[in-house]
Amino acid sequence: MLGEFVPREQSAILAARARRQPQHLLEFEPDVVRSSYNLRPFLIHHHLCEHTGFSLDALSALCRRLPRGQVQYRVGAIPGDAHFDSSYARYGEGLHFDDVLEHFEERKAYICIYNPERDAGYRPVLEGLLAEIAAAIEGIDPVITWYSTYVFISTRDAVTPYHMDREMNFLLQVRGAKEVMLWDPHDDEIMSPADKDRLLAAFKSRRPTYSPSFEAKAMHYELRPGLGVHHPFIAPHRVHTGPELPISLALTFRTRKSDMWTSAHAFNNVMRSCGWSPAEVGALHPYADRAKAAAAHAMDVPLALLRKRRHAHSAAENT
Repeated sequence: MLGEFVPREQSAILAARARRQPQHLLEFEPDVVRSSYNLRPFLIHHHLCEHTGFSLDALSALCRRLPRGQVQYRVGAIPGDAHFDSSYARYGEGLHFDDVLEHFEERKAYICIYNPERDAGYRPVLEGLLAEIAAAIEGIDPVITWYSTYVFISTRDAVTPYHMDREMNFLLQVRGAKEVMLWDPHDDEIMSPADKDRLLAAFKSRRPTYSPSFEAKAMHYELRPGLGVHHPFIAPHRVHTGPELPISLALTFRTRKSDMWTSAHAFNNVMRSCGWSPAEVGALHPYADRAKAAAAHAMDVPLALLRKRRHAHSAAENT
């Protein structure tokens, strides 16, 4: 899996690290975080625009030194309801890496840099941003277990199709402008309980798709340099760029609480496959979700052993 798992001992000191930092790149309003985090989107201010690492030249150099698999690209002008997971393959035909970098705007390209935190030059600032997030949510959601970052470089009038991540996210605008449209993941018309269970049951499971009826329910956020928006857990979203070349950074992360929700959804999905109708995750007391998560982990153990035995048996047959 892409991204970085955060060891327990590192997670325990993240917030303290942020408090020791002489300068902060993110500006959180504590009252807003307390009232809105993981419930609804909210705007934050940041200072990444002043960081030389997020200039177009610096990011182009990063693209050239990263493994090719960490830099995905496609044309920017695609339908808003395009299938997100296949969009790079479907709309990237005929584009070549060096040509995209050298003639980016002519090709009207869209570039996503996966996991720049794996680059030695970018890791310190990205880990520092993670620490600032940890400090902001410490009293609400205190244990970060995993994170992954993405840099998006787009031409004007580009679209990121409707989709939802399996984590939380802060999207920070560094250059240009974007319109971010977000939908409430608790709205059953947008995603039914069964949709959410299926989404979180497996990493490669198909995401719930867009319907034109959703449009009236979109929440609109206009991002400009220095502004960012919080995406709650699995909140669907779509992004449109403005008339100038935009650059933005997404910090996605999971916590012990969101891991528990994910496992509880996976348990529900198994129950549905058996013909039962389990209570929605979050609908009952948190203890019920914890019990479901524990049951999901218990089911994983024999399944993992069975896969291991099958693999060993298959290997023995082929020798």
